[in-house]
Amino acid sequence: MAAHKGAQCSQMCLLLYTLLFWLSGFALIFLALWALLDPRRSYVLDLVNFAEDEPLLRAAVYVSILTGCITLVVGFIACCGAIKKSRCMIVTLVIFLTIILCAEITIGVLAICYRNKFAGNSMSVYVTSMTHNRYNRDYWVTPLLDAIQFYQHCCGGMGPKDYYKSFWYKTNVLRGTRSFVPASCCKQTQQARAHSIQPVDFMCTTYAYFSSAFNNSVYVEGCHEKLLQWLDVQTT
Repeated sequence: MAAHKGAQCSQMCLLLYTLLFWLSGFALIFLALWALLDPRRSYVLDLVNFAEDEPLLRAAVYVSILTGCITLVVGFIACCGAIKKSRCMIVTLVIFLTIILCAEITIGVLAICYRNKFAGNSMSVYVTSMTHNRYNRDYWVTPLLDAIQFYQHCCGGMGPKDYYKSFWYKTNVLRGTRSFVPASCCKQTQQARAHSIQPVDFMCTTYAYFSSAFNNSVYVEGCHEKLLQWLDVQTT
């Protein structure tokens, strides 16, 4: 009798664990898809993707989706094993648990590594270089920086003056226009989107750096610092 009750208790514990396991799988899939599909977050993946020779962070997101799917399948196997009391299914569960644990450790290590890279000088130099040398030159840099500046309420890598004498600035001068920052650096209306910039003050790009009008209509913080602040909020 006691052995029967013990077996029932073990079965219920395994079913409860399976439920928690399923929830963790759904959470992994949800968070990974959120990072990929939410435009307020996906630009960070794009930034790291272009900054690295081997963009493993985006790969880690895909691994998270795969791990979440495997978790759901393993959860189903565990549920069947608990109900049928199948030794084979339980052994299969243990094997998959080991694989999933290794995958989750890998994802965690990659997340920590890339967080440290964001905090280091290399990412600061890279964002500043993108601002000064590649904005309005490389087809993927312009929308990426526009998205960063729009969502983070920032301008340039270290600040707005990163655009001074930049490729973008010199190109505008050659065309006979005088703009100090792109429109995505300006404070936006509520209707504005990253792909449809609508500055509150349409003259904002023409004001001299750090003049009264400039400070009132343009974001003056650098994007690297704002990205670090955003990352701290997301990881605490």
